[in-house]
Amino acid sequence: MRRFRDRLFAFVSLTVAAGCASTGAVRAALDSDLGTLRRDIVEEQNKGALDHGRAKEIASAVASREVYAGTGAGAVARIRSLRACTLPVVPALEARAVKQDEAAAEATLVLLAARRVSPAALVRRYEDADSGAWRAVAARASLAPEHFVKRRRYFADPDQRVRRAALEAALEAPSPLDEATLLETAHLDPDAMCRSLATRAVGATGGEHAVRALVDLWERADEDDRLNIVEALGKKHAFDAGGRAELLRIAESGHGVPSVAAAGVLVRIDPRAAAEASNLLARAIAEGSADEQLLAIQTARPDDAVKQALRGATHDADADVRVAALEKLLELPAERALAFAALRSEAKAGGEAARSALARAGDASVRPTFVKELSAQAWQERQGAGFALISLGDYEHAATLLADDDANVRVAIACRILGS
Repeated sequence: MRRFRDRLFAFVSLTVAAGCASTGAVRAALDSDLGTLRRDIVEEQNKGALDHGRAKEIASAVASREVYAGTGAGAVARIRSLRACTLPVVPALEARAVKQDEAAAEATLVLLAARRVSPAALVRRYEDADSGAWRAVAARASLAPEHFVKRRRYFADPDQRVRRAALEAALEAPSPLDEATLLETAHLDPDAMCRSLATRAVGATGGEHAVRALVDLWERADEDDRLNIVEALGKKHAFDAGGRAELLRIAESGHGVPSVAAAGVLVRIDPRAAAEASNLLARAIAEGSADEQLLAIQTARPDDAVKQALRGATHDADADVRVAALEKLLELPAERALAFAALRSEAKAGGEAARSALARAGDASVRPTFVKELSAQAWQERQGAGFALISLGDYEHAATLLADDDANVRVAIACRILGS
């Protein structure tokens, strides 16, 4: 382990700036010495030396250490979370993947998603592995036509991880021959994620038959599964084969969140239906349930009808709706001043959502509150504060959480800094 740590340390030192980058907080992070890491971070903060670049150096060391030092289910989850910032930690992932435990399998999956390993070689090596974690690697790597028959068998694997991986592969590399098995999975699989992946993969295969099958599936689906069907109908090959008409029908029905989602898809991908869909979204903002309002606000483009609905929503009884509407209005230069003022009022009244919205908008007035919350007892509050400070460009204070007691918080903050 010591020799491995030294090899990784050498890599990190070579990939960051010269000078103090190879000492202090970086070495403490690679050693998993949280006490020293905390002291080094505070020392660099006091010196004014912890800028964005330096925060990235420490974040890379923290994330790399968590990749190769962690074990068990927690390590697997943390490695999976690094898909959002893979490139800076590729050497650590490659080193971790050499082992044969479940964390190594997850590291291999992350490398596969980043196209840093050969899919064909992984299929040959692990297609019949006793370990579900490694079978999942073979399933996810089944992207070539010669592997599709075996991939369809993976759709029914007893291990949920294998099914999910195979369905992700089917979504990336669709085959019309998958359709029947995918529809069965979309209807019967006990895992919601598997049903979601299967439904979207049906849409990716496209064609009139797939569209008709999705419409039939709609009648038996609950609201969450219907949202997946909406997304599937928006896939290019399904959209062009009748999906557009079905999305219009769903959007015009006005029944629940799926109808709002359908209107949002049309606004995003179909200029011909954008005006009508935008009016439907404006109606949802003005008259829908809180869930419908929030989704409509998120997906709408603020044209005149939507702008009027947003103004009305800023007086909604639901604080989350008010804040979402105000944040959307920040996109309009003529509305920014009033929207900022209203959000600051919400924040002063204790509105956590308003503070977060202001942080995303770069309003430094909320920074002292988030700095204080870095020491909150609940990890959710600390992590949220770190995210907000990163949005504000305050990497100096956000870096405090790179030495947090909770490994999940350390990795989440490291990944967000690396991706910034």
